[in-house]
Amino acid sequence: MSEDITVKLDDVWKTYIMGNEEVQALRGINLDILQGEFHVIMGPSGSGKTTFLNMVGALDFPTMGEVYFEGVPLSSLTKKQLASIRSYKIGFIFQTFNLVPVITARENVSLPLVFQRYPREERRKRAEEILKRVGLADRMDHTPDELSGGQQQRVAIARALAGKPSLILADEPTGNLDLKTGFQIVELLRELSQETGVTVINSTHDLKLIDIADRISWLRDGEITRTQQKLDVSITSVDVTI
Repeated sequence: MSEDITVKLDDVWKTYIMGNEEVQALRGINLDILQGEFHVIMGPSGSGKTTFLNMVGALDFPTMGEVYFEGVPLSSLTKKQLASIRSYKIGFIFQTFNLVPVITARENVSLPLVFQRYPREERRKRAEEILKRVGLADRMDHTPDELSGGQQQRVAIARALAGKPSLILADEPTGNLDLKTGFQIVELLRELSQETGVTVINSTHDLKLIDIADRISWLRDGEITRTQQKLDVSITSVDVTI
């Protein structure tokens, strides 16, 4: 596999059993995510975007097919090895922020570094460094309930980047934000990905993310209908049915 490919999905299917019915969440996904690219998975609600990210992040596993991370098939790894990849190699950003409500922004950002066994002073220094970069130098000692939605999402981005991962998975990061704040957040995420060289996979139905993507894959009913460079994108009435 090419060293330029961070993630490869090879004929990935995911079937869920719901009562007496089978639900095909993913249907034969084939896709390469290139190192350092900002790749947007675009699709309406129910198209399989979150399931796609769960496969890539080793939070769930295909019914058929294989997911490769940095050339390694995830199915070949032990639970301990998978946990290590999730801890050291992948940063997660969620629509609902998923911050710990009783601790400060600094402590939330430091949390992944605890599991990576960073010394206390290094955790503090790294958390402060990245919080300054996301524009929260004056909010480090505030708890999530003292922050706006946009500020909470900035903390979530800082937390995802704190451990210097090679891959960021962002699941609808603008979903709970107003239009202006959402645009600021995606621009920030793009800037940080360019600065650090981290690969970003961003699932969304938000068409404004097209402007910052390197490539866009259109997902509908569990299938990727096409993958395009940003400059080649043409939007149809089907694409905007969300």
